[in-house]
Amino acid sequence: MTQSSYSSGRIFKEKRTPLGAEILRFARRIRGFTQAESAANYGIEERTLRRWENKEYSPKWNDVVGLVEDVYSLDIIEVIGKLNDCDTNNH
Repeated sequence: MTQSSYSSGRIFKEKRTPLGAEILRFARRIRGFTQAESAANYGIEERTLRRWENKEYSPKWNDVVGLVEDVYSLDIIEVIGKLNDCDTNNH
């Protein structure tokens, strides 16, 4: 089979992986934290978190997972799934 025959018969729509900034902002809002509260609980400066969420700097994956799981007490895989569901419903 050729590449085109695989792509034409796809059952599932491909979803893009959300950026760390999108994951952080979404998780923070779900839990009702401010940027200041989140940063203080994770031990970083508020401006660092603000820059991550505003896509001025890209957070390292371990920081994304750390904030989501340790500070917000959420499962990173579930957050990504919910974020993708929201994107799908809005398009």
